[in-house]
Amino acid sequence: MITHRRLVEDAAARTRLPSERAGRAVKVTLAVLALHLDVPTRQRLRQAVPGPDRDAAYATVPRSGGTVTDFYGEVAAHLPGAPEQGRRVARSVLSLIARDDPALTRHLVENLPPGFAEAFTAPDAHPERLPGEDAPLTDRELRDALRRRPSWSGDGHRLTRTVGLPRDRVPPLLHQVESDARQLHRRVGHSLSDDGITFTVRTRSVDAVTTADLELADRIDAAVAAVGSGGRPG
Repeated sequence: MITHRRLVEDAAARTRLPSERAGRAVKVTLAVLALHLDVPTRQRLRQAVPGPDRDAAYATVPRSGGTVTDFYGEVAAHLPGAPEQGRRVARSVLSLIARDDPALTRHLVENLPPGFAEAFTAPDAHPERLPGEDAPLTDRELRDALRRRPSWSGDGHRLTRTVGLPRDRVPPLLHQVESDARQLHRRVGHSLSDDGITFTVRTRSVDAVTTADLELADRIDAAVAAVGSGGRPG
């Protein structure tokens, strides 16, 4: 039995996207897939997926004659993202459907053009990097990023920020930062010293600083501003 919550949560884990973006990835994948199906198979898909995702699987336009490569490109275009990212996202979502409803999957594959069977297989669980998201920053991009984030320092491999706070403010700050990191499907390093707490962000898979690390750094800055003043981010 496919449930919306499990589908989104598992898609977020496989794609390493925040839950909101994973939910959109599910809907985009189903919507584009429906375009490659005939009307009876579209109806079968729509009946099988969870209620919140049924509208995404509805289409009235003529069936697409595209290949599985076209399918991945269309998914990427609606995310938006690079074609390889579309391939990974689509396979992440459809492999979950294959896991939860093998009979539906067999029916879909039988009614799709040759080559679509691979779309229902899970991608590598630990890719070397995710295109676009995990591309190392160039030297210029890194300089510009640090100029906009004066509290941070570092090089192309990692960024660090040391925050001086009263001891009683460190636990709530650390709790908020770790919560933000989980939402972004990232990891954040930290160490305590007499000067306070030092945070380290980096993308281990490419041993470099990426745009995803900058997003996490910004979330840390927001947490510091809120918790350090005695409050908590909303």
